[in-house]
Amino acid sequence: MAQRVPAVGEVTARPATRGRIAASVEWHAWLAAVAVWAAWLAAVLGAVIGGVEAGAISDPHHSWQHFGGPLWPLFTWDFGWYHAVAALGYPHGHGGPFYAFYPLWPLVLRASGSIPDWAAALAVVVVASGLAFLGVAAASPSGQRRRTALALACWPGSFMLLLAYPDVLALAAAAWAAALVLRGRPFLAGALGAVAAVARPTGFLIAIPLLLVARGYRARAVAAGAPLAAAVAVQIYFWRRSGDALAFVHAQELPIWKRNGPNRLSKWPGHVAHAFSVHATLLIAAALVGVVLTALVARRFGRWYAGGLAYALAAGALLFGAQTPQTRIESAVLALSVPIVGLLWWLGPRYRPWALFATVVIAVSFFSGTVTSFARQALFAFPLYWAVADGPRQLRHPLVAVVAVAANVAFALTLAKYAP
Repeated sequence: MAQRVPAVGEVTARPATRGRIAASVEWHAWLAAVAVWAAWLAAVLGAVIGGVEAGAISDPHHSWQHFGGPLWPLFTWDFGWYHAVAALGYPHGHGGPFYAFYPLWPLVLRASGSIPDWAAALAVVVVASGLAFLGVAAASPSGQRRRTALALACWPGSFMLLLAYPDVLALAAAAWAAALVLRGRPFLAGALGAVAAVARPTGFLIAIPLLLVARGYRARAVAAGAPLAAAVAVQIYFWRRSGDALAFVHAQELPIWKRNGPNRLSKWPGHVAHAFSVHATLLIAAALVGVVLTALVARRFGRWYAGGLAYALAAGALLFGAQTPQTRIESAVLALSVPIVGLLWWLGPRYRPWALFATVVIAVSFFSGTVTSFARQALFAFPLYWAVADGPRQLRHPLVAVVAVAANVAFALTLAKYAP
């Protein structure tokens, strides 16, 4: 039986139809990511405003200028330092605390002109947060835009992307640098990497994956060299302005920041020992129960689940030894980040340049001096959200999302109490 030969128009129409379908799917994926960002934005603003109106976020000692009405918690802590740098500039001929803050955000505030600094800052962070969500989604190796945006929205501390800080600018620039280098645009990727490098001290670390992912010697040199050159330029500027080649380092070491660097590691055994001396019976009983539970889980579900439980119990013991609620919260975020970094390495070769980047960001944040800003600094390690989006589906269980959102809201209510 003779088969009908398709007409020329039919043959050419099929690829066109498939192209339209693919474009429609892509467009819907972008719309889903935008919808996630819009819901996150409304939720964060609602939590802050609701917390202020209900008295859950308060300023009993009148420590802050209340910019933005009920949104004033977004303009606390380091915003005052950035505002001062924008108004006064970096001091000539000597160092000081101003040199702990990178120049991009003060330049943004100064460029606001007749618009109040706080209003300009709020507008910038809102726009930049949207770009950050889209950039992280666009760079995802799996292309799971909606899931990646949801992972970022639910990540503990994600609300801090709306603080009047440069962190969200650094994240947006780095994420889009990643997206562009993956699309063969190393020059634009390098330019955005340079923006990240003048926004935050760890911004230059985006050079790591750009170097590993860009194709060709010239592309790698530009993509990775631009953020490194920008970071060096900031340090040279600080040197020439202050007369101190290590102005930034000396500013970071000032006692007012209460940093203790790697020495903090030596405190954990003492904290655990103190907890043991006070609650010895409870801890011994808990350890025995933990060993039994781990053995039962290993026998029933396998080694991976048993290892996860053992890690959770060990992390819980360390959190029990933390001395303040703030360090307990930040240490909990650290305890969550470590296995997610491990999962990122496990996902395969496509993820490994980004796993290296996330590992270095987490390590630098941990060893930078104080655990109390870890959650905010770790937001820059955006491949973590890919691990949640592309890893085991248990990480995306609705119950996990509910717990994460509740933790985010509770964390946001501490804004005026604990430095982010």
